[in-house]
Amino acid sequence: MRFLFCFLSLVAFATTSLVSATEKPLKALLIAGGCCHDYAKQHEVIAKGIQSRANVQVDVIWTDDKSTNPPLPLYEKVDWAKGYDIIIHDECAASMTNKETLTRILDAHKTIPSIQFHCAMHSFRTGEDRWFKRLGLQSNSHGPQEPIAITFVDKEHPITKTLGDWITIKEELYNNANLFDAHPLAMGRQMVKGKAVDAIVAWTNEKAGARSFSTTIGHNTETVADARYLDLITRGLLWACDKLTPDFLTPFNGQNQVTFVPAKPVEAPKLPPVPKDATGIKATASSTQPGNDTWKAVDGDEGTRWCAADASKPQSLTLELEKPQDLTGLEIVWERKDKSYQHKIEIDGKVVADISISQSHALEAKQVKKLVITCTGNDHGGWASIREVKLKGPSIKAIAPKLSAEQKKEYD
Repeated sequence: MRFLFCFLSLVAFATTSLVSATEKPLKALLIAGGCCHDYAKQHEVIAKGIQSRANVQVDVIWTDDKSTNPPLPLYEKVDWAKGYDIIIHDECAASMTNKETLTRILDAHKTIPSIQFHCAMHSFRTGEDRWFKRLGLQSNSHGPQEPIAITFVDKEHPITKTLGDWITIKEELYNNANLFDAHPLAMGRQMVKGKAVDAIVAWTNEKAGARSFSTTIGHNTETVADARYLDLITRGLLWACDKLTPDFLTPFNGQNQVTFVPAKPVEAPKLPPVPKDATGIKATASSTQPGNDTWKAVDGDEGTRWCAADASKPQSLTLELEKPQDLTGLEIVWERKDKSYQHKIEIDGKVVADISISQSHALEAKQVKKLVITCTGNDHGGWASIREVKLKGPSIKAIAPKLSAEQKKEYD
């Protein structure tokens, strides 16, 4: 009877402990939204993927806003992270540049750990390196979508100990512009035009506040839904919370909370006014990023721009003049005025300049029909992107884009 009593007591204690564990999951907050990604599906995949693998309640705040400065009003609060054990940053917010906002984010992460995915590494560009030091590594560009071979370089780390190398589908490989205190866990190799490009793709940082885990993998939803990816980020989350134990490697069976923040209203686009006596310009390019069309490089507005579809080089912008014109000079306003872009200029098939620094060029060219600007590289890893091309000539009073019927549909 004493043996039976002790046995039943142990069973009762174990049962009580198990119930207690499931009743007290970790609380994570996933923040998602912004440019260039399918966050509508990905926030669900990530939350469900983590909750099916770990005793973690993943609450979500997400927006369908597609801008580079998505509305995330929670960051306006000093105690925005209160009540959570860890924050999951999955924003794509390159234009979220308010320094006070970044200070509130970093203040929370002095004590609250975080994990970061993909475009979060390109967010909060305030002109400082505070966000990147928090991460441990800075990335400022990526290559084309091609498969990435992922190799774990610290196979004894708690996060990676049970994981195996794999090759992704076509994905974006983020560069490593600056290395601060990142501890590399995995390297990625991508073949681009026959050349191998290598970069750190998963790492930890324990020297800038609470623990941090990051991975730059995860552009496409199919990759995010890959069991190998979900295993990696789940183990990264538990490690950051110092809870990578069998007790927490059990599914969460409760209900998470999802908060939707609607996109900011977008004004209907308007065609730029055509200056009187303007010379018409038809603009085409080797590639174009959606929303940053070729004609925006000749619309007279430095607030708009043409941008290539990815960071690969060379990329070219071709300008065909409606009527042949004599040129005495041109000015190229690149997206980053503080950076150098290696480029060459061709006029009617003849190279007239091959240069890396100057943006203003003196020319003596008669009856020009076509001008090609080719970006062959730059000093910061960014994409080829031109805010405005300004042509000078005795008969040129102004220039204006000549839009195709397809381009005009956007404004109909």
